[in-house]
Amino acid sequence: MKKEAEGSPAARFLGIALGVTASFFALELLTGIATNSLSLLTDAWHMLNDVFALALALVTAWLAQRPADVKKTYGYYRAEILAGFLNGIFLWAIVVYILFEAFHRIQQPEKVESFSMLIVAVFGLAVNGLAAVALSKSKRESLNVRGAFLHVAADALGSAGVIAAGIIIVFTGWYQVDPLISIAICGLIFYSSSHLVRDTINVLLEGVPSHIDLTALKERIVQIKDVRAVHDLHVWCITPSRMCCMSAHVVVEQKADRKTLMKLMIGVLKKEFRIDHTTIQFEEQGYPKAAEEH
Repeated sequence: MKKEAEGSPAARFLGIALGVTASFFALELLTGIATNSLSLLTDAWHMLNDVFALALALVTAWLAQRPADVKKTYGYYRAEILAGFLNGIFLWAIVVYILFEAFHRIQQPEKVESFSMLIVAVFGLAVNGLAAVALSKSKRESLNVRGAFLHVAADALGSAGVIAAGIIIVFTGWYQVDPLISIAICGLIFYSSSHLVRDTINVLLEGVPSHIDLTALKERIVQIKDVRAVHDLHVWCITPSRMCCMSAHVVVEQKADRKTLMKLMIGVLKKEFRIDHTTIQFEEQGYPKAAEEH
C-alpha cells in the first residue's frame, strides 16, 4: 500500500511542487535578509506555509495507507488535522512579528535593495506558477491536493505584491511601500490561516461538518417509511474530506423490517449527506432515554 501511495500521480506532483517550493523558500528568505526587504521576507514566510501544506499533503497520503488497529480504530487521518492546526498557529505568530516590524518601518523607513528584491520576486512568481501547474494535473483526485493547490495559488498573489513593491521603489524610491505591501500579504496569510484554524478546531471538537445541516438531516430520517422519530443524533468527521460519521437512536414502527430499513437508511445517508460510517440503534416507542440525550 505504501508503494502505491508513493508511486501515484498525485504523490509525484506533490513531490515536484514540494521540492521546487522548499528550494525557493530558502533562496527568498536569504535574499530578503540580504536586501533588507520586509515584503520579500513576508512572502518567504508565506511560501513556508506552502512548504508545510505540500509536505502535509505528502505525509497524509502516506498515513492514509496505514490500516486501523486496536489502538487507532479510525486509522491515522487525524494527523492531518493536528498538523494543520499547528501550522495555522505558527502562521499567526509570523503575522504578529511582521506587523510589528512593518509599523516600525513605516515610521522609520529603511533602505531596500529593490532591484535584487524585484528579480527574486519575479522568480518567486514563476516558481508558484510551476507548482500550481504541477498540482493542477491531479487536484481533482483529492481534496488534500486541491488544498495544497489553493495554498500555492494564494502565494502567487503574494509574489505579485512583492513585484509591485519592487517596481515602485525602483522608480520612486518610496521605501514605505515595502512594509505596506507586507501588511497586505499578512492580511492574506491571516485570512487563509484563520479558515484553517477554524476548520481544524471544528474537527477536533467533533463539530458537525460544514456540508451537513443537522435539522435537515433529522427531518430526512423521519421521512423514511416506518420511522417515527430520531433522537440522540450526533454527526462528526475524522477529517473534513474523510470518514463522516453519524450515530443516532431511531424510533421505528413495531412491524418494520429492520434489516431492509437499515439498508435503505445507510443508502440515503451516504447518497444525500455523504455520511460514510453509521451507528444506528433501532427502538420502539417508549424506550428509556439517558439524561444526556437530546
